[in-house]
Amino acid sequence: MKVKDNEQNRGSGGMPKRATLAQARHADPRIPNYANPDEAASRSRIRRPGQRWPGFEEVSRLAQIVVLEHGGYANPVIKRGQMHLRSRMGSRKTGRQQVVEGRGHRDLTMWNEVYPQCLDYNAHPFRIHGQVLDQRFVYFPDHIRLMRSGEVELIEVKRSPADLDKPGYRDKLGAVAEIVRRGGWNFRILYHDDIAGPRWRMRNVEGLYARRFMLVSRAEQDVVTSFVMRGAETTWADLRDRIAPDDPRRGNAVIENAIALGRIDVDLDERFTDATILRPLAPMPHNDQIRL
Repeated sequence: MKVKDNEQNRGSGGMPKRATLAQARHADPRIPNYANPDEAASRSRIRRPGQRWPGFEEVSRLAQIVVLEHGGYANPVIKRGQMHLRSRMGSRKTGRQQVVEGRGHRDLTMWNEVYPQCLDYNAHPFRIHGQVLDQRFVYFPDHIRLMRSGEVELIEVKRSPADLDKPGYRDKLGAVAEIVRRGGWNFRILYHDDIAGPRWRMRNVEGLYARRFMLVSRAEQDVVTSFVMRGAETTWADLRDRIAPDDPRRGNAVIENAIALGRIDVDLDERFTDATILRPLAPMPHNDQIRL
């Protein structure tokens, strides 16, 4: 089925009268709105084909997702990005190697690796084959992540709004936003400034990122587990003193390890101090919801 521009859902200036969550997440009014209010969002739309799909002529399917095998024949890194920073990052959260390109994408991957509200993520997870305005396209999303709220976000990372100057590219992003909306996901565009955030975010992220594979003793694990099982928030200083009464640096390191592993929630946008509030997070299974 072709994705067509829904003029009835547009207000003055081309903006949608009733923006969906996916469209509200980025403020660039130049991206067209292809939302069809008659098409309800459902994750059951995303499923493996029972037999080989003949092509775009089959109107029961809007798009095709091809899962990439990193390091295999389907290389996820776009060849035209020779000027971009390239990185391969080992992830403890996902148990997979993450292939990223660009500084913003690297910072987003580090953020999701230690962000307690992010349960699972993947960089360059797949490619999407679709069609918009009688033109077929192939789209490589930069990132996908699953939040503790159950929300799945498909993310496009850009340096600035100037990266969206090409009309054809904006049409493609508008079509992708509608494709993933129908699949029950949310489409987001994050600029470098959105990822870097306030002054302390990346400083905290980098510190937590370095603690992911830290060795923690059984006694230290027991203190953190007791805090999580009790379910009551406390201050950084209180938990640190319970973990290592005679070694504040060791206590700080153990807390940072627990945050990086998603056992404790904290505001990453604020400076970590003795008065910082720590909130326990109960384990939450996610059943590989973004692993197609």
